[in-house]
Amino acid sequence: MSSGAKKHTRIDSLLSISHEKDVDGLGAAAIVWRYARAKGLKFDVILTDYGSFEKVFKKVSMRKNTLVIITDLGMDESLLDLITEALRRAISQGCKVVWLDHHQWSMKSIQSILSLPNKPILRVNHDYCAAEIAFKTLMPRDSVSEEIAKIAHDTDFNVREIESANAISDALTVTRFNAISSKQDMTEALMKILTDLADGGPANVWDEQTQQFKDNLLNMQVKNYRKERLRKMKKALDTYCDQMIHGCLVRVIQLPQGVTTTDFGNFMANLDNLNSDGRSMKIADLLITVSQGGLLGFRRGSDKVLCNKAAHLFNGGGHPYAAGGEYGSYSEFQDVCNDIFLRLSNSTEWLSSCNDAE
Repeated sequence: MSSGAKKHTRIDSLLSISHEKDVDGLGAAAIVWRYARAKGLKFDVILTDYGSFEKVFKKVSMRKNTLVIITDLGMDESLLDLITEALRRAISQGCKVVWLDHHQWSMKSIQSILSLPNKPILRVNHDYCAAEIAFKTLMPRDSVSEEIAKIAHDTDFNVREIESANAISDALTVTRFNAISSKQDMTEALMKILTDLADGGPANVWDEQTQQFKDNLLNMQVKNYRKERLRKMKKALDTYCDQMIHGCLVRVIQLPQGVTTTDFGNFMANLDNLNSDGRSMKIADLLITVSQGGLLGFRRGSDKVLCNKAAHLFNGGGHPYAAGGEYGSYSEFQDVCNDIFLRLSNSTEWLSSCNDAE
């Protein structure tokens, strides 16, 4: 090395930052953990959600000699300057940044990350879930990481063909709800499932032969949750609003407390559920759930619609098949439905190219 060359500090630890809400975020973190082990790096993890970026990236800014890998989290553009400055400070302290994601990114956000020092890696690919990107990027020859990526894809792309994926998704939901209720730190609450996944993949959590969780307490909790969830979803069918907009059936329904939009979307995509107890309903092209706090969830029942574009009309985003947005506080559900229908009527950007409706 010449006397004028810059001395590089050796990376000795890895900080994983991933989405806390679903199997994709947890699975991506598990794959990153396996990568840390393979490289002999000390591992730390933060499982987080949008709205907590300021706190999380403040911690990032204090890291030294760390490989920071962020997965299954898109850029919050309202905090772009704060995030890039935190990463810049971390890089100046010997850190390296890798960001693996599959959400929509603006060119401004992409350029902001790629223009940081020390050659950050940013891989955004909408064709895969984040765990698949982590697998392909970090551990492409690791069979356990491949299995983790498979269940993440099954849940995140709403395929729902792998029973272990459904089971682990429910386990994650139950654990999150319990943590919220008890005000427990989310990373701490999810650490047992994350550790089991990182140690041995889905088979370390779910027994395919017995069709049960290997943790008896978790097995009982999920069983009770599924029973109560079904009751709540059936009850929710008593109140909903339908309207044909641009040739698409749009349905708005109140999301029961303690039920995720993903679970409710799957329930509402099954005709057997919609046509029981004397009801006669069609599967909606676009299903919009409204939580008690005014958050919106978007799920599609056909490829005529783009959920992320519909969510964009409500300050949200996501994927063509699943997205989230915000309506705000409300008192009358019918007023919410009318407002949503009006906003969708005034736009066609949420229609896909395969929709021939005028």
